[in-house]
Amino acid sequence: MNKKFIKYLIDPKTEEELKLFSEESNNADIISGYLVSKSNRYPIIRGIPRFAGYRDRSNYSESFSYEWNRWSQLQFDSRNVGKPMVGHTRKMWEQIVNSDNKLVKDKLIIDFGCGPGRFIEIARKRGANVIGIDLSEAVEIARDNFKSDNGVLIVQGDILHPPFKKEIADGAFSIGVLHHLPNPHLGFNKIVDVIKKSGWLAVSVYGQYGYYTSPIVNFYRRIFKSLWPYFGPYPALLYSYLIVYVFGTMARIPVITYIVYLLKTVFPYIDLPDRKWSVLDTFDSITPSNQYGYSIFEIFGWFKETKKFKTIEPSNWGGTSMWGIKK
Repeated sequence: MNKKFIKYLIDPKTEEELKLFSEESNNADIISGYLVSKSNRYPIIRGIPRFAGYRDRSNYSESFSYEWNRWSQLQFDSRNVGKPMVGHTRKMWEQIVNSDNKLVKDKLIIDFGCGPGRFIEIARKRGANVIGIDLSEAVEIARDNFKSDNGVLIVQGDILHPPFKKEIADGAFSIGVLHHLPNPHLGFNKIVDVIKKSGWLAVSVYGQYGYYTSPIVNFYRRIFKSLWPYFGPYPALLYSYLIVYVFGTMARIPVITYIVYLLKTVFPYIDLPDRKWSVLDTFDSITPSNQYGYSIFEIFGWFKETKKFKTIEPSNWGGTSMWGIKK
């Protein structure tokens, strides 16, 4: 972590100031040490401040720890040049964030639930300094992906107890994350507190009646969740590969396309132009501990209830994405 980011951090339990005790560093880059408040001490391990989740296999983010270590750069825009999903991550970010360069360039932006950092890459290309926070072991991959970039800080922590001072971010986004929290509404409010006045916030969550929250997907998610303590991710991984490659091949045969369509009502999967993306997204849909869906009116209500936004607009992605500017 670069020293310049320390001024934005606080003790997430007490909101006390933190002092740095460095054990290993490379100029301004802290590799190991501690961040210490009057009440608590938090380690910095491999350049990542660890406020929560470190080596905790019991929390709700375990499936994402495996997922993002396995597919560490698959969805990065820079890794899809000339491939079927080229530009998808960039387009997704731009439409959800409603990005205007003057709201991003040279600003401090926070990615809440950053995973391996595919959206951080887009924000960095727009000239932002970015903090990415994630509870899962995906922070290890994110740190590796941006280890030589002094404009990025990766933090391991809980969105429900963020280790950030209030009103320090010029903008923040959370894409495909809040619906996995035990309390998504609370997570939203915690993010709002971190944004400066006149700063912006963009969120995108699963729809109330979409694929991810359908009864059949929830049925498989309960099955694979019950199997996880005994067999880990492998039953869900086997299902994802088998269904995507078998059904994906069958669906391209005109005579049996309709049969595959019917089979998908019993054996759900996500069909994308790139089969590796299809496997990842299918696995992603059937393994999380929590997976909620919302209407656009509920998300609008989250923004409205805070009484802190002067602008609230729907974003052009997925039907349940919203963007706002604080008063």
